[in-house]
Amino acid sequence: MIKLTLPPRPDFLTDELVNQLTEKYKADKEARVWDIKILKEALLKLSNNKCAFSEVVLNEEGKYMQIEHFYPKSKYPDKVMEWGNLLPCLNLCNSRKRDIDPSRYPLVNPFFDDPKDFFYIENGRINALDSKNKKAINTLEAYDLNNPGHLRKPRLCSVNKVQDILVLIKDAFPQNPLIGKNRLKAILRDCGRTSEYSAAKSTAVLEDENYRRLKRILTERNEWDEDLKILEEDLIFCSLPRPPKSL
Repeated sequence: MIKLTLPPRPDFLTDELVNQLTEKYKADKEARVWDIKILKEALLKLSNNKCAFSEVVLNEEGKYMQIEHFYPKSKYPDKVMEWGNLLPCLNLCNSRKRDIDPSRYPLVNPFFDDPKDFFYIENGRINALDSKNKKAINTLEAYDLNNPGHLRKPRLCSVNKVQDILVLIKDAFPQNPLIGKNRLKAILRDCGRTSEYSAAKSTAVLEDENYRRLKRILTERNEWDEDLKILEEDLIFCSLPRPPKSL
């Protein structure tokens, strides 16, 4: 999970339309008034086509997008079309969360909370920074973010692939420094906020000794350029590092 920016409400979601659809839902709880193509497209755009919670790329290989009502529509019908209460979500995560009420069972909302304040990632697993933080624990459970087969395994596979590529770049760098530098840029781009599992992959890169070694070499050669700095800043934004152990 990474921090998401909530832009202003789209122009097509006028007060009139929101009120009309809200009243329609309140009159008929079976009416899927939020199931609007242009709304789904707007939500996908602001999350880089990913689930706001698991960072799975949506609408690929059976990973279907559903609109998650953070405050459940069954309990908060007036919020059924409220901008900021609608998040793009993997069907697996949404079906697991169901109608849990964040007012009584606090949950992390990436529009308004920074995941860095609640989680760290290690070996493909998302962990609570504080085991007593109910908001973090609740979120991991509610959205099943460490589901072994559907989420943790592919997340860990992505991390392992990135680490393997860094080994290859490091080993080949002395013979082909320019190619190595360009390949390093490519892998950093592939781990930024637009990529699947960006929090896990960014964390893995920044904590990888091969990456740190390559950065030291390029820095010593005055070749750690502006592109690399910008790419690294994006990884820092996405990463969920484990806090340093207290002495």
